[in-house]
Amino acid sequence: MWTNFQRSTWGQASCRRRTSHTFLLRALAVVVVLAVIAAAADDPFTGTWKLNRGKSKLLPDDTTISDVYRTVADNNTIRIKEQMTDDRGVHNITVEARFDGKDYPVTGDPMSDSVSYERVKPDRIKITTKKGSQITAEASTAVSRDGRTITVHFVVYAGEKSQSGTAVYEKQPD
Repeated sequence: MWTNFQRSTWGQASCRRRTSHTFLLRALAVVVVLAVIAAAADDPFTGTWKLNRGKSKLLPDDTTISDVYRTVADNNTIRIKEQMTDDRGVHNITVEARFDGKDYPVTGDPMSDSVSYERVKPDRIKITTKKGSQITAEASTAVSRDGRTITVHFVVYAGEKSQSGTAVYEKQPD
């Protein structure tokens, strides 16, 4: 009888420990997921941004009608979905990259097929775009202190010639 009691008690304690470990693991998983979401939400580049042509100094031959993009970023990665309309039509551009200076594919952009990102400071990113192996543009991107504006200082390369400009984007409500 004592042996049966020991087995029964040990089985219940073991079951309680497993249940408690399972609960702890699930709780920890939820905390990790929420922390990742919070970190992305805290990144100053995360949000929906719309080009303000009036505040921008675009190139003389630029035919952009509208440009809106959604960015989700954290310390290591950036994902962008952009809808840009110009005199040639609507371009749906997507990028998923890391802040490591390596080239990542771009889809939907007639001017580039790869891009690299480097996080210079928490509120600044350096961007380089390429078509094949040729650099097509370089940009320095900064979020304002109040988090409501992104300013992009860029240089576009066309053969031997380069042109520079500034694009200003305003944060939109999500």
